[in-house]
Amino acid sequence: MAAKDTKKMEIHTCYTVKIKHQLDAVPDRKTKKLNISRKRRVDDRSMQQTAEICLEALRFCVDVALKEWDHVKAQERRRAFDILLHGSKKEAPKYPEFDIRFSNMPAYMRRALIADAVGMVKSYRSNHANWKALSPAERGVEPKIGFPSRYELTFYDQERKMSNLAEGQIGLKLYNGKTWDWYYFGISASDAGYLMHLCKTRKMLSPVVDKVRGRYQIRFSFKEMRELVQDEDKLAYRILAVDLGINAAASWCVMKADGTVHAKGVIHLPCEEDRLNHRINRKRMYQQAGKKSHCVYRWIRNANRALSIETARKLIEVAVLYSVDCIVFEYLDSQGKIRGKKFRERIHLWRKNDVQKRVELQAHRLGMRLSRVCAWGTSKYAFDGSGVVDRHSIYHFEHGKKVYNYSLCTFQNGKIYNCDLSAAQNIGARFFLREYQKKGADGLPSTPLRTLSTLREFVNNGQPMAA
Repeated sequence: MAAKDTKKMEIHTCYTVKIKHQLDAVPDRKTKKLNISRKRRVDDRSMQQTAEICLEALRFCVDVALKEWDHVKAQERRRAFDILLHGSKKEAPKYPEFDIRFSNMPAYMRRALIADAVGMVKSYRSNHANWKALSPAERGVEPKIGFPSRYELTFYDQERKMSNLAEGQIGLKLYNGKTWDWYYFGISASDAGYLMHLCKTRKMLSPVVDKVRGRYQIRFSFKEMRELVQDEDKLAYRILAVDLGINAAASWCVMKADGTVHAKGVIHLPCEEDRLNHRINRKRMYQQAGKKSHCVYRWIRNANRALSIETARKLIEVAVLYSVDCIVFEYLDSQGKIRGKKFRERIHLWRKNDVQKRVELQAHRLGMRLSRVCAWGTSKYAFDGSGVVDRHSIYHFEHGKKVYNYSLCTFQNGKIYNCDLSAAQNIGARFFLREYQKKGADGLPSTPLRTLSTLREFVNNGQPMAA
């Protein structure tokens, strides 16, 4: 692999766990373990009252920020507004009613609300200035401050207790209508074990509690730092060029800047693909019979997600095996009408962006980079420079009708080749040709005509050849 870059990259991930029950418990003073008296359903009132008091405090902070905006320096707004609302050891608060209305509010939560209020007022003043600069004929409705209808409960260092996380117990500081008190909740043992595993290599950020389909869940965010390969000389890379497809999950080739292909292959996932096709056929049977069932669509979503996860895992295995520096995908933008009859639903369910995001996350963790190239003509032109391929030459008859094999194609020189594998080699060639062009190479053909043959011709003779 190429040398590492000195700059580190921040990688943020999240893991969501469901709250199983609320615990009536008292922590032991010496061991800090919880003495649980009973388990019950999560009390909605404490969650709702905490969100309502935060929204009310946010409105108060916005009103103060609007009044004092012009009297405070831009670099000191958050600290200055905190002193105006809460005061300090040397200064009394200018607005003491904040502490009266929102007594004992945790300091981290108060500062987070002030930061949100500063952002809202700054956006409002900018929008209002732009609106005022227009002529009266061009002005629309006067902009207003957009207050949120709900507030995500974020628990900072002082508002959470994670000492018993290994046992599946979490403490959160909530508002019960009168004061702020500690409430304890339980999560499953498997979730607790996985969170402890993540905490060994990553830094836990402030968790967020939200309500989804009537049940509360906690979203844990993590941050990790990774060093990526150098970004100055991309021609020194060994890349993994990937062509995602419908007939095959993915086709790949390992390539270097001189056009040498070290390895290539096609990833087939018969188990996941058959499961997805079976779910799609089951849904059609339900539709033909006039039945309505939401579980069928859930089966399809789960099977489709499993297919994308397994595709990303296989690609990362190949990248690690050949020690590549960069993984190159096509930029796939599937806007517009989906054409075709047989594969229309599969194209609609194609999770190509999800696969790329999953590969990108794992690649960054391993120090690899990710790049995308233009997708025009990668499958249309043969990698050997023979020209446009024929994708309707390989077929067989079923019930008197032609059934085409779109995974194979015929080159103009008569060679029969895997169409996706040819596209993967063209993708890798386009990555290096783009880098040569950045360094001042002239005479390259337009992007849709760039193939592996173009790269090899350019490297050998210095004169590129179009497809």
